[in-house]
Amino acid sequence: MEKYNRSMLSIRKLLLLLLCVAYVLSACVKPDVTGDISDTAASKLSANAELAATKDMGEEYIDSIIFIGESTTYHLKSREVLKNGKNTRQVWSTSAGTMTLDMGIVDVKIVYPDTSEEITIGEAASRKRPDIFVLTFGLNGVIGKVKRGEEYYKSCYMALVNEIESNSPDSKIIVQACPPVAENMDVSAYSVNVSTLNEYIDVLNAWAREMCAEQGIYYLASDAVLKDDRGYLADEYQAGDGYHLTAAAYEKMLHYIRTHGIVSEGK
Repeated sequence: MEKYNRSMLSIRKLLLLLLCVAYVLSACVKPDVTGDISDTAASKLSANAELAATKDMGEEYIDSIIFIGESTTYHLKSREVLKNGKNTRQVWSTSAGTMTLDMGIVDVKIVYPDTSEEITIGEAASRKRPDIFVLTFGLNGVIGKVKRGEEYYKSCYMALVNEIESNSPDSKIIVQACPPVAENMDVSAYSVNVSTLNEYIDVLNAWAREMCAEQGIYYLASDAVLKDDRGYLADEYQAGDGYHLTAAAYEKMLHYIRTHGIVSEGK
């Protein structure tokens, strides 16, 4: 009888062990998250992400945009390529005429053109609520951003995107590629040569494009129309210092924007 009891105890222990193993294995199996969820996400990405060629959307389309970015965005004013020329209210920037995309971007104060007040981008977005925002960043702090990596750069961009979306939910957002620099640019303030600097810009643009695909944001690859056959900013499009743009460059960029327009609902 004692032998029988010991055998039953051993069997119960074995069964308990098997149940534990089965539980652990079941916990390791991830639930199926495909189906309708992935289909919806795929549809969203195909609808947004990189903007393809469209019919010419016209000047009214350009007039509906607020531009935010570095000095290459600010110079849209001085080149007088937007409605009302130097008095345009479509360009948002700091009093210095430039800004850097980092994790503090949501606290940066711009000069709000409608009132000349210095307020954050989020506050300005809440007041203006335009049809479209075009964001263009990349050159300022490019080396540091590449070194800090993809996750950091995407987080900085998404901090700005989320701030705009929360304050102007009906506005569509386009992330535009950073323009390249010209071969004659003075890079003495950088730790790399011009060719490598352009490679770094291309890296940030690739990360931005990937971020847009992941998040369902529009991406505009307008840098392609400003490059020469070696990937530098074409001479006819640089203002002499190798990175600021001529009026002809902005006209080329704006034409690209209006012929790669948003034709469906989305961000």
